[in-house]
Amino acid sequence: MSSIATKAPKIGHIPSLNGLRAIAIGIVVWAHAHFPGHLAGGLGVSLFFFLSGYLITTLLRAEYDRYEKISFSDFYKRRALRIFPPMYIVIAMVILLSLVGFLPNTMTAGGAASTALFLTNYWIITHGHEGVPAGLGIFWSLAVEEHFYLVFPLMYVAMRKWLPKRAHQVSLLLGLCFIVLAWRIFLWMNGASGPRLYYATDTRMDALLWGAILAIGFNPVYGEARLPSRPWAGTAIVIASAAAFYASSKIPGQFVIGFTIQSIAAFGIFVPLILAPKSRLGRLLNWKPIAWIGVISYSLYLFHRWLLEAAEFWAPDLGALGAVCAIVCAVLLSWAMRAWVEKPLARRRKQLSRVGESSVTPQLSGVTSESPAKPAEEPAAG
Repeated sequence: MSSIATKAPKIGHIPSLNGLRAIAIGIVVWAHAHFPGHLAGGLGVSLFFFLSGYLITTLLRAEYDRYEKISFSDFYKRRALRIFPPMYIVIAMVILLSLVGFLPNTMTAGGAASTALFLTNYWIITHGHEGVPAGLGIFWSLAVEEHFYLVFPLMYVAMRKWLPKRAHQVSLLLGLCFIVLAWRIFLWMNGASGPRLYYATDTRMDALLWGAILAIGFNPVYGEARLPSRPWAGTAIVIASAAAFYASSKIPGQFVIGFTIQSIAAFGIFVPLILAPKSRLGRLLNWKPIAWIGVISYSLYLFHRWLLEAAEFWAPDLGALGAVCAIVCAVLLSWAMRAWVEKPLARRRKQLSRVGESSVTPQLSGVTSESPAKPAEEPAAG
């Protein structure tokens, strides 16, 4: 790793990321719909965490490389425009529908406030899901990511100033990841509950930090990662990594060592799929219908759970058919949210962005995208 900052590429469309978002939201929705397969929804959340850490850090790195500083005000304005409007619209909808009887109403003022203040994870740890508006317990992951966004840009600038070598930055982040792992082990050995290990920011932050490690130390966009020359090697790496990623949810220590295994396995999933978008798996993830699901994944995350609960509340006998109807409604509402809320605000976010104006330079990154270059989509929480 060079001690000198690599020339910043212009961060545009990064291949396969929307496809990976689609996989993540697909896992979450499948699990919450209780479809066959016993798929752990937490696997999808872990993918979202890793992706968010990777993409946010890539954008921070490119901005600092080009301007030797980060505009914190613009960063937090972009985050607010990306996350807040859809989230608060959904919170208002759910509270209103609960008050009129369309959704089961067990919410309390404290539980509702926790969703609006990015404290749902700690509310669930201390109170359980009781009191949280119907279907909004999933906002715990938004809380974890928002806590990361509040702290990490400041930490990143500090690393660039006082640890200019990327190897030292990676070493620091690795150390923090293993401190989080050690903290989970300590809590587990001292009788911490499953919710304490699963939902807390201090026990889940490492997934985002592992994504940041990929962005700083081995970033495909910067040409810092390479695949073996064998044409089948990338696919083999993805399959083996995906198998390890899935298996981690089945081991006894899934809430302790399992989260670390998932993050390490994510390297083997992300790098080949970003570097080889024209491979069979890459073409599948970049196929427009799948990529579109990734584009609406944030809104779909916000809508799907409470619609599934509404279907269960009103038509419990429909079972899987009711779940399918709820998911279709969630997709339609997500499309509307994307068209009428997210896209207009995306234009404003683009005005605040000093990176992402055009495509990634193929000669620099080694990445060749099949689709026209578009500005990089900053991750939403969840």
